[in-house]
Amino acid sequence: MLEKNYSLEWLDFIINVTLNVAKTEVDTLSGKQLETIVAKAGEEKDRHVKFLKQQGFHVDSRRKMQLLVGQYHASLVMLLDQAYENAAKIGPAHGRLHAALESISGYLDELLGFVEDRFSDFLSLDERVPASYLAQIKNELSDRLELLRAELFVRVDNRSLTDIVTNSLHHFIYDSEKRPISFREVFYKKELVSSLEKISSEQDETRLHQAFIEQLVYLNFNSRGFMNYFTQKLAQKINAYGAVHEKMTQLLLSYKEFNQMHRKAGVKLSPQHADLKKVLGNWFVQEITYLEKKHQWDVLPLQNQPQQSKDKPEPFKVMCFLSVDQIGLILRAMDAVRIVKAKSLNAFMQSVAPFLSTPRKEEISYESLRNKAYSYEAQDRQIVIQTLEKMISWIKES
Repeated sequence: MLEKNYSLEWLDFIINVTLNVAKTEVDTLSGKQLETIVAKAGEEKDRHVKFLKQQGFHVDSRRKMQLLVGQYHASLVMLLDQAYENAAKIGPAHGRLHAALESISGYLDELLGFVEDRFSDFLSLDERVPASYLAQIKNELSDRLELLRAELFVRVDNRSLTDIVTNSLHHFIYDSEKRPISFREVFYKKELVSSLEKISSEQDETRLHQAFIEQLVYLNFNSRGFMNYFTQKLAQKINAYGAVHEKMTQLLLSYKEFNQMHRKAGVKLSPQHADLKKVLGNWFVQEITYLEKKHQWDVLPLQNQPQQSKDKPEPFKVMCFLSVDQIGLILRAMDAVRIVKAKSLNAFMQSVAPFLSTPRKEEISYESLRNKAYSYEAQDRQIVIQTLEKMISWIKES
């Protein structure tokens, strides 16, 4: 039976009893004994790695393999958690014992990393991470983030992009104490940092920005900040071309490049938000549709245009005390959450724009409205939120 082969008894005894100041007079352990324990821990780590590799080839039942891997992972996390607690209770006078615990913790961490990397498909990732283990991970990620800032982020030379990633990691490390953290979230953040560390080895400075983008797409980094950044950069690049057909060519090329970017299945920064591929793919489709229609309008013969009556009255306009950026954001949100039903976001804005004006703009072109809906600033978003909150308050009180 697999359960008989599964054996972490020796490591369990060493961590929970021998090196636990609450259960053992650790002062009685000599330097030689500690060296022997550390060496044996290294051998145990290698033995378990070899055993797990063999089981990966020999076990023909997914259920049995899932049980084995789950037992190993849960036990290793608890042992590592206890090892961190033991080290925290040791005073400065026990330097050798502290060093021994650090070495054994390192072996446990290597073994745990092997299980997580090799057998991630068999793990239950939604379980809560133990506090001591999580604290150690956060400390480790904090140190690695500082190195990334010094070795990679300054070389990418785009503060807007690097800040998006920095803020996400900073929030996880420093602002997540009041909510439960799952192994899924921990694995994602660790893989994100590891992937960025690999980019640091890129020698070609001109490739860094694109490599950064490709890695975030690969890991489904579906934050609103990143998706807004991605579309704004593309919009700036495409709008630099004058003719509509040139813009369409560049847009289609960018869409092709985006679809060809590799993606890792089953990962997502924010599980509650839509996949990055879905959101950005929809953005590309909307922009392509818009340019197609604009191109058709541009080449339509004049004689086929309907004659405008000179006596036709000006359309009724509603004065809106928001900026074009803010109006565009509200209309885009209405379309996104299906408050209105229209053929497309472009069609919706085209039908609404002629009837709106602002204190600073008598005529609002729907093209301007559409562009602003994707390139608004943080201040505009805050004003829109405050406006909606006032409306909610009024409705509650009415």
